[in-house]
Amino acid sequence: MFSHIFKIKSYNFKSFSLSIVAIVLALGSVGIFLIQRLQDADERQFEKQVLGYAIGLFAMAFVAMIDYHFICKFAIPLYILNLGLLLFTRFTDSTSGLPIYGKRHYKAKRWITFRKGTKEVIEFMPSELTKLIIIICLAVLLTKLQKNIKKFWVILLAGAMTAIPVLLVFMQPDLSTSIVIFLFFCIVLFVSGVSLKQILPIILVAVPVVFFLIWYVQQDWQTLLDYYQQKRILSLLNPTEYTDEMFQQNNAMLAIQAGGFFGKLLLGDLGPRLTDKVPVVESDFIFSAIGEEFGVFGMFLTIAGFLFFALVGIRIARKAKDMLGCLLAIGITSLITIQAFVNMGVVISLLPNTGIPLPFVSSGLTALISNLMTLGILLNVSMQPQGFVSADDGEYNYRITNRGSIPNDFNKIHFD
Repeated sequence: MFSHIFKIKSYNFKSFSLSIVAIVLALGSVGIFLIQRLQDADERQFEKQVLGYAIGLFAMAFVAMIDYHFICKFAIPLYILNLGLLLFTRFTDSTSGLPIYGKRHYKAKRWITFRKGTKEVIEFMPSELTKLIIIICLAVLLTKLQKNIKKFWVILLAGAMTAIPVLLVFMQPDLSTSIVIFLFFCIVLFVSGVSLKQILPIILVAVPVVFFLIWYVQQDWQTLLDYYQQKRILSLLNPTEYTDEMFQQNNAMLAIQAGGFFGKLLLGDLGPRLTDKVPVVESDFIFSAIGEEFGVFGMFLTIAGFLFFALVGIRIARKAKDMLGCLLAIGITSLITIQAFVNMGVVISLLPNTGIPLPFVSSGLTALISNLMTLGILLNVSMQPQGFVSADDGEYNYRITNRGSIPNDFNKIHFD
């Protein structure tokens, strides 16, 4: 059993992606440093972040040693478990009398809390696991159906499988996570080999639908979004009319401007910080703290770090031993990169306030540990490149025969 799970002797450790680990450690160090400066003494955020990184890095190393083919054999049980957690979150609360129940923060019910006696001990967000589980399930489904990838019903099946958990996430409500899942779903689907002829009709329908929805959610009588979600969109379109809703983003921009090019910390300015006026700056708006402390220079390095992460992830996908590894790598790379640029886009007022943390930097144990575990799978894919002979991979033993560029040459596959 051990040899089926941990195929250590079959891994090519020379191809282990040290670049990914270096990026994560660099981003994590910046996050821990900033959280220490920003922390509320009552919440012990710094201690929690250090603990989260210790647990997360161990989990990442452990998962990296597990053959991704073995993990993907449990795609169906993981999918069912995910649905169960999302349903449990929605339909339980503190009045149920259970030691574990769904909990609401503000207007969103996204958390499961563990209670010991009258004290709440631990809470986590099942939607963080949802993102990884959907990537695994999509990769398995599209790999199994590779012979029929040109048929439209494959898109419908993949879409239906993804839509069910996304609907439960959307109802929490969590619009931002739903959008992130939709975006990486499109990328994984495209890379899997779906032809442009199949995608074009969807685009022709989707574009007018999107424009209609943008118009629709601005109407007073719309019912798709909660009122606070609607106001976030309206505030970005009409910032002068919704100053209360733009309070976070406006103050974040002031903090970034105060940082200048090199930032207050690098210039030795130890005075008051404008980020003190930015709510949840240690989490969703930590990019504004990077701007104030390290200036535009620090923000540029952060953006460059995530771009470099994306390039390394694409390289791992191109060199993956099989289509399953390729789709896992692309899905994970897309997930982290999309979340990062959505977060940064919110902070600089290019996007509505979404509540998505900056991966590996923001405070938040569930997201941090989940993201690090997810990277463990990406690292395992990196250790099983094309042309490297390892143990038999059973039903997932596909081999890419052309090392061309993404995504066109991913269609050129044959079955061993």
